[in-house]
Amino acid sequence: MTLAIAASALLPAPGAAVQTPPRLIDQTGKSFTFESLRGRPLIVTFVSAHCTDACPLVNGQFAEAARQIANRHLDTRLLTITLDPVNDPPSLMAKLARRFDANPRYWLVAGGRPAEVDAILNEFGVVAKLGKSGFREQHTTFVYILGPSGRLQNTILASTGLTGDIVDAARSLQRKTGE
Repeated sequence: MTLAIAASALLPAPGAAVQTPPRLIDQTGKSFTFESLRGRPLIVTFVSAHCTDACPLVNGQFAEAARQIANRHLDTRLLTITLDPVNDPPSLMAKLARRFDANPRYWLVAGGRPAEVDAILNEFGVVAKLGKSGFREQHTTFVYILGPSGRLQNTILASTGLTGDIVDAARSLQRKTGE
């Protein structure tokens, strides 16, 4: 499993040995792969449910972006994946989704088996280290913008303007006829 550009699709390179793609579990209990999300732009971030620093801010901004995307009828989906699958099982990620009223039509909040989540973290180049609390809460805070085919279009550093950046990216991808 390799990526031509980080996060392009989590699919094997042509001629590579076929491996089972990593599966995640969303807040409704549904299992999915990145391949199953193709066809719509996808905006991805990674958080720890135990983080008390940047993650709650990113979650709040994703929640507002999801509302704006829904209100504007943009065909874009957001995806939040745990950084800490050992301590953030799918049930805890579902609780996080409920806290932020994440509508799965627009915003998936996911966890999964540690080996599969770690494979996705590696593919995206996400660095997550244990903090003093024992949770993976020291991490990069990038947001990845993927086009409908799964190709990486842009990377955004989480900031106070993240909601607007996400909605702008969704609108931009909506206007594009192709990648």
